[in-house]
Amino acid sequence: MTLRTAALVLCAIAALALPARAEIPLSGTFTADRACPALQSISRETNPGNVILTPGENYELLAGNKSPPSHLRIVVPGASPAQRWVAVNCGKGPALAVSEPEARPAAQSYRGTQYILAVNWQPAFCELNSRTRECRDQRPNAFEATNFTLHGLWPQPRGNEYCDVSNRDRIASQDNRWRELPPLDLTIAQRRDLDMVMPGSQSGLDRHEWVKHGSCYDGGQREYYADSLDLMLALNASPVAELFAANIGKRLTLTEIRGAFDLAFGAGAGERVAINCAPDGNRTLITELRIGLTGDITGPDDFAALLLAADPAEANCRSGQVDAVGLR
Repeated sequence: MTLRTAALVLCAIAALALPARAEIPLSGTFTADRACPALQSISRETNPGNVILTPGENYELLAGNKSPPSHLRIVVPGASPAQRWVAVNCGKGPALAVSEPEARPAAQSYRGTQYILAVNWQPAFCELNSRTRECRDQRPNAFEATNFTLHGLWPQPRGNEYCDVSNRDRIASQDNRWRELPPLDLTIAQRRDLDMVMPGSQSGLDRHEWVKHGSCYDGGQREYYADSLDLMLALNASPVAELFAANIGKRLTLTEIRGAFDLAFGAGAGERVAINCAPDGNRTLITELRIGLTGDITGPDDFAALLLAADPAEANCRSGQVDAVGLR
């Protein structure tokens, strides 16, 4: 099944209301009692490097996944990434010594916008960046001619970037020398789908986004891009993508775009969306959507709940033209 075919199937899937992520800050030391795995992602049970706790070893304690916690975020020196999740019954620590139920901290959901999903309208991007590799051979029947493309998934707050990244990779990323960054470890299917939905991967955008933003995500490269692809699948299967595809060469207002989000994902969803615009001669082009999300990303059908859990977005651009593929 192609990405586009899967997107059409997903139009019929109703979004499920899922609770937002609840992470409880903790401090102190966690002492391992058992040789337990140190996971990068709880839900996917990933463990890059097959890191195992050393019984009797002390680890810095950062957070619990909920209240009361089933897993704890700790720092494992030498692991990559160093921040890992371990089951609470793998050891003990002073922050966990709670005898009275009422002494436990109240459950807290993530407050504010947890991620920004930035998506391009690629024809407009190419009007303004015609020398990039991905813009040299635009075709009217290409995926990006009528679908949104992935810019990146950005953990918030702003400035949450370059986590446990080498100085060399950080400098290469900041200097736009993206193709000098290490290749990503993706499955063959992920590589195929990402190349379609993220044309900028031809210029190394996929590597840059991982180093700058994905390194701060709760998961490895495969999890980060699997979740990003799921979000893009939901968006491109929605009336929002249909609205843009039906208005190529015409002007759309922010009100119309937010209305399409409300129709697709529930009343209020559109308030979590802002548009970026840029001048191009006598035109103003819509170049990007920035979509606020909060919660656990487990599949395309999470999109509505993720939107509605985020904070409303501030918008500077109120309208712009939907550009057609090809340079003027």
